[in-house]
Amino acid sequence: MLKYLFAVQTVLLLGFYPGSVHSGEIELPVEILNLDGDPEYGEYLASDCKTCHKADVGGESIPNIHGRPKIQLITLLYAYREKIKLNPVMQMQAGRLTNEEIVALAAYFEGLN
Repeated sequence: MLKYLFAVQTVLLLGFYPGSVHSGEIELPVEILNLDGDPEYGEYLASDCKTCHKADVGGESIPNIHGRPKIQLITLLYAYREKIKLNPVMQMQAGRLTNEEIVALAAYFEGLN
């Protein structure tokens, strides 16, 4: 658990995600941290994500999420779902996701280059 809290804190403090809100440490529930994530299920779910998050484009408004570390993506999707991070579009998209879907998407995107 400690390694995950460190990773989450690192994600926030180093600001890996453009426009990140540095409101302190996001504590992920143990239930989500204990999930492995099925990349194939993540690929099935990823069509909405890929509409905006392209592999060959990145920037301040819509970053490239391909190849990002799994814990970083889990943290970000969880933060949007819980409305800790502010972005109406991402809050709407992540608000529909279960913990299993968040981890599956993170596992899928981590494996992309």
